[in-house]
Amino acid sequence: MARNIETVKPRRALLMGALSTVGDVEVLHQVTRRLRDLGVPFEVAPFSKRRTEMFDEWVDVSTLDPRDYSHVVFVCGPLTRKMMEKRWETLRHFEHCAFIGVNLTMVADLEAFNPFDALIERDSNRVTRPDLSFLQEEPRVPVLGLCLVDSQREYGSRQRHAKAKDLLEGLIRRSGAACIEIDTVLAPNRLQHVDNGFYNAAQFESAVARVDVLLTTRLHGTVLALKNGVPVISIDAVLGGDKVSRQTREIGWEEVFEADSVTDEELDRALERCLSPDARERARACVGRARNSLANFDADFSSAMSVLPDPALRSGLMPRQGLVRKIRSLLTKAR
Repeated sequence: MARNIETVKPRRALLMGALSTVGDVEVLHQVTRRLRDLGVPFEVAPFSKRRTEMFDEWVDVSTLDPRDYSHVVFVCGPLTRKMMEKRWETLRHFEHCAFIGVNLTMVADLEAFNPFDALIERDSNRVTRPDLSFLQEEPRVPVLGLCLVDSQREYGSRQRHAKAKDLLEGLIRRSGAACIEIDTVLAPNRLQHVDNGFYNAAQFESAVARVDVLLTTRLHGTVLALKNGVPVISIDAVLGGDKVSRQTREIGWEEVFEADSVTDEELDRALERCLSPDARERARACVGRARNSLANFDADFSSAMSVLPDPALRSGLMPRQGLVRKIRSLLTKAR
């Protein structure tokens, strides 16, 4: 592992890496835990300055004084000579430090490239170890589904979809829960990809049944979640309320709000209720009420299939002639 037997008393460590994935951060936690055990202070400086915004304690390496550090620890990910050369203008200021590699994939053979004074690699041409994230224990948090409709032109100026989206995304951030985006929109055909959507109803219902709570602006998001016993927080994104509000009133589900009037505090309390032990029972009760209300559907539909047509009911449906169409019509007649 180490290239020589000389040792240096650690003074301060600088932890670096891409640190762009969940796995990277879990491995980082294992390294920082051990440094704390050893009583070694440290800073974390991701390769990308933009990444410093992920966590308050991460820093921009350009703001540090290299003289304060005795060790530079490279954490997680693949590493090549080219990647080191790309960052050498920064790294050369730390050349006096001991360089340590932890949980790295060394792409080239170590005989060709190994810049580390000590290397505990994940894999190289000499050894393969299990990824360090196996050692990290993370708490479990609720899993929320997010099912949104971007706009509905039929509602014109009554649309409040952007506001509803902001409200639900704010709720997710405040909650600390995990979120999975799903949608009721189906792919136009089985060969076409659709973002966050599905190819059939069974796929959607199987996915929504696995979340703890669904957040949605869709009527069918609301209905299909409740159908599977999943509590829902619905925001009616139409000014004054429309089909989502009417549907939830009919089946007795109370966690529905209007975008223009609901507050963050009300949504926070709604999420608490939806995560409570009795929430799924309340959702299942809605299913019973809905099915009881629909008990006469077969008879109603059979009756509907026996009516006689009345074309007069559709007499006013001819589209109004637009200006362009009028001009084209006049030109055609002039010819």
